[in-house]
Amino acid sequence: MTGKKALIVGAGLGGLATALRLRRRGYEVEMVEMYRQAGGRLNQLTSGGFTFDMAPTFFSMSYHFDEFVRDAGIEMPFRFVQIDPLYRVNFRGSDRWYTIYRDLDRLARQFEDIEPGFRERMERFLASSGVLFDDIEKGVLSKNFRSLPDFLFQMTKIPVKHTPKVLRSVWSEMSRYFNSYEVRVIFSLVSFFLGATPFDTPAVYTLLSYTEMVHDGYHNVEGGMYRIVEGLVREAEKAGIKITYNVTIAGYESTGKRNRAFVDTAGRRWEADFFVVNADAAMFRGRVFGRPAFSDKKLDRMQWTLAPLTLYLGVKGKMENIHHHNYFLGDRDYEPYSKGIFRNRVSLEKPYYYVNANAVFTWACPAEYSGDYRP
Repeated sequence: MTGKKALIVGAGLGGLATALRLRRRGYEVEMVEMYRQAGGRLNQLTSGGFTFDMAPTFFSMSYHFDEFVRDAGIEMPFRFVQIDPLYRVNFRGSDRWYTIYRDLDRLARQFEDIEPGFRERMERFLASSGVLFDDIEKGVLSKNFRSLPDFLFQMTKIPVKHTPKVLRSVWSEMSRYFNSYEVRVIFSLVSFFLGATPFDTPAVYTLLSYTEMVHDGYHNVEGGMYRIVEGLVREAEKAGIKITYNVTIAGYESTGKRNRAFVDTAGRRWEADFFVVNADAAMFRGRVFGRPAFSDKKLDRMQWTLAPLTLYLGVKGKMENIHHHNYFLGDRDYEPYSKGIFRNRVSLEKPYYYVNANAVFTWACPAEYSGDYRP
């Protein structure tokens, strides 16, 4: 034991992982969480016998979990399930579904009639994205960007041969390889994972297509994504890490430049030798630390990435022909619709939407409503 105590604010995945890493290194660790349960943005809602994963519905780069459990000295507390097919797409006004498989032969059969030579085109596209991924994964992808100048500086580390991808958009890059409108739309959807559109996202992020189609694919977890949180909480309990819920930090006490304690809304002081804040960075800097650059007024003037309007529906009855991940898109209005989202000019009468159907898993709903799908 080091004799040092760490206080972690926020029991999301980052906070839980940090707690277990620090505990392995001999620190006493305590956590506070404002919600009634752990998980942060990866959470769970239960109602009427239905169970919903909140926010993340899949993940990629599963090997980061392998590194984590080795470093924390624990066994993997949940089981991965690889998702294949990855998702399905339907365009408004059409009965046709496009099912996105990782297997290129099966995938090509979905598109050959609208994109002749699809397999060869996709192989060239993925090969280019794969080289990009290999060249920048450790040098750029693993870095945090603390400011726009920092982001631009990190971009200079991308090998010169990839410079055109920095200057082109994802949509422009797709248009270099594919002629079909449907193909371009479907394989540019990954841009929205970044909270942006394919028309303003740099083409370097086409590497996401490589990660989903070739590199590691998409994964879920047996029993739902929240099993990740439950597993980490169990490990934290075994390690003697105390988590106190329903605690909202409102202020802090410091001596000089050193933080001494956080103070919650009930006036309780939370002391430690050092502190880790796993909360929304902008919010915490403004409302807790009182930094002028992060005041609510200044934050409201910024252009933020997309946030979804999410509805959780428990449907009584079985829905046929539904997959785990489903996209319902418009009819050839992709660019104006995408750009309109950021200008609040999108009509809710004809929305694009994504359906994550938890009910295909038996754990997610009452038995009489469940499907029998297994990814």
